[in-house]
Amino acid sequence: MNGTWMAWSHHTKDFWKSPRGTVVGIEVLVVGASFILLFMATFGYWRHQSRNFFIQKGVWGAYTLSYSLLSYTLGSMQSSAVKSSMYPIWAASLNILLGCADSITAYSIDDNNQIMTRMYQNSLYYAYAMLLLGAVSPGSDIVTVSYLALIAYWKSKHQLSASRLASISWNLNKTVADYMYQEHAKSGSSYDPTSMKDAAQVIDIERIWLCRDRVLSQELKDTCLSFSLFHLLRRRFFGFACYESSHRKTHDFVFKGLFAKNEVGTIDYNRAFNVIEVELAFMYYFFFTKYAVLYFGSKWWIFWSLSSASLVTFISPWVAQKAMTTISSNMDGSTILLNTTTADAVITVLILASTALLEFVQLLLYWTTIWGRVSFVCQYVCEQAVDARGSYFMRFREMFAKIGVSMSYKHYYRHKIGQYSLVESVRYDPNPSMAGVDVPVLRKYTKFYNLLDSSAFDHNMRRFALSIRKRHGKPVELPAEVKKALFQSLEHTNGKLSNGESSLVSNGAHYLLWACRHDMYSDLSRRWSQENENPTHVILTWHIATCYSEMGTLKCLCPRAGGELKFNTDVATKLSMYCVHLVVSAPKLLPGHHYDTSCVFDAVAMEATQFLPGDKYEAMRRLPESSEMKSIFQKGVRLGKQLEEMEEGARWKVLADFWAEMMLYVAPSDNVKEHIQCLPNGGEFITHIWALLTHAGILKRDQKNVTDIENVGADPAEGSDGAALRFRHASSCPLMLGDKQAATAT
Repeated sequence: MNGTWMAWSHHTKDFWKSPRGTVVGIEVLVVGASFILLFMATFGYWRHQSRNFFIQKGVWGAYTLSYSLLSYTLGSMQSSAVKSSMYPIWAASLNILLGCADSITAYSIDDNNQIMTRMYQNSLYYAYAMLLLGAVSPGSDIVTVSYLALIAYWKSKHQLSASRLASISWNLNKTVADYMYQEHAKSGSSYDPTSMKDAAQVIDIERIWLCRDRVLSQELKDTCLSFSLFHLLRRRFFGFACYESSHRKTHDFVFKGLFAKNEVGTIDYNRAFNVIEVELAFMYYFFFTKYAVLYFGSKWWIFWSLSSASLVTFISPWVAQKAMTTISSNMDGSTILLNTTTADAVITVLILASTALLEFVQLLLYWTTIWGRVSFVCQYVCEQAVDARGSYFMRFREMFAKIGVSMSYKHYYRHKIGQYSLVESVRYDPNPSMAGVDVPVLRKYTKFYNLLDSSAFDHNMRRFALSIRKRHGKPVELPAEVKKALFQSLEHTNGKLSNGESSLVSNGAHYLLWACRHDMYSDLSRRWSQENENPTHVILTWHIATCYSEMGTLKCLCPRAGGELKFNTDVATKLSMYCVHLVVSAPKLLPGHHYDTSCVFDAVAMEATQFLPGDKYEAMRRLPESSEMKSIFQKGVRLGKQLEEMEEGARWKVLADFWAEMMLYVAPSDNVKEHIQCLPNGGEFITHIWALLTHAGILKRDQKNVTDIENVGADPAEGSDGAALRFRHASSCPLMLGDKQAATAT
């Protein structure tokens, strides 16, 4: 047995040291690299719709390994003393696969800034391919490999163009910003936020919105509206001001346009939020895929894609004919050239066939995407003005646009909101293991925060709190009730944001205002909050109170009623746990510095572990009150007890209104990069609210709403009577819908 094993082992070693073994080793690298590149192109399309571990980590691994593995594989071909006539074709094919992944051009925002690095890498890959071509290919192979190299060059050029567009397209965004700065002065005296009708003679979304042709369904029109809003929102990433934010028409776009009542007198909240969701899908595609380049490019990309897809037709038979089983003699004193075997030919044909299939599928898939639909609508409207019958090609495009609408996923991002319950996550631990820390002092509020100057305490506390952070609840489907509650809160405040105080006043709960004011958290605000921007302590106080109220309701033997009570209960509990989820998992999306937010949470989590033995509700109910300054956890329990004294329906009405208002309050942000960076990971619902508020002209928490501005005085550009400006916030932005470049784009 041992002798057989030794003989097999020696035979294997001899094979890998032989010329054929060298080629097979490189062939394995080629197959592995091809698989990784195909995996990245396939699953990269899905990553913004799911947080599945396999998809997210798999795409990240493939993206990270692709360039390194390709460099190593091509370098091995060039440096090896043993050559195969398939090397140039393999090198060119890998270059094509690297550049043809339309679904992913960047894994993170910062990857778009690596333009020069990628340019040098691609140049190196082409140099390898050309050197291999000169070393092993006879004259008859030069045309074939050159054709492949040309396709690879074109693909990599598109990939670099996508990165440029996502990182340095200043002119494109400056055009939109300048237009929105001047458009109110050029506008007429009327606008209609419900029909998008505009008095100006500008080729814009108005032509599409008012088109009654049956071909242009409501879904296609909404997609074009989302596309126009995407152009407006994108300016914020590039640092351009939203000049229209102070105009009444901007306010009306959301309040009277997106949330307009339909024929039956109701508001379709799902449709309104779907417009925002598709807008954010455009944002994702612009920064992380090649679709924007295809849209803004010329019709020639179709020719190149079809040419690339035809590789298998013209090259595969030629590759098959090169299959031979003999080994040639030395080319010279140092290089051995092996002829192509059947296995080499089969693998090469499979790689070429996979490349051609990927190209063809991506071409058809693009026409079904939201970019392809907008392109179709623009070209359709232009051609209808010339020929009402339409061309055969447009009928073909129409078919794919309809397929895209019918095959559209219910949501472009995961339609879920994260949930985190602090009370459920902490476990009672009266003596946590924290070396060098006097744990009983945690009960003394002022001394507790003074201990944060100790680096040893801070390190141990954060390590202890980390275990609590990992105890996430299961995400839940985004309820329709939450969307309705958010709009009702937005309508109630008329766009003037409050951290919950306004909802308490409107519900007659003035005595609860103490839990929304920063002066009740003076030590914490002074140490961890910058300019009282950080609302984490208010969020956690009300979250603890909401948990206490929910546990009290569940303790009741009576079944939970439906109707308004269930509506308010669902809204309050879901938004409460979602806000804490943001505190734990996405603090950069909240006001204030994310480190401050994390420190506040860690402190409250540590405090909670000291007070929750056994039955948590009973432990909180029996928690004694003291005249001394209390911690955030104690304040939350105190607030919960005050809410408990209210009638159940009124209590949950107060909580639902508070959390809807708080959700709106924390949404405005200038951290555009962080919002965009969340999109490839399934997105966060707060990003949808952030985009919605942006289009309503609400960019900051402390800004005056349009009613306040109009009370002070009319905009000089509107005339002395303060007449409403024409609605051009979304209906007449250039949007690249009416310009010549996009009108001819495919």
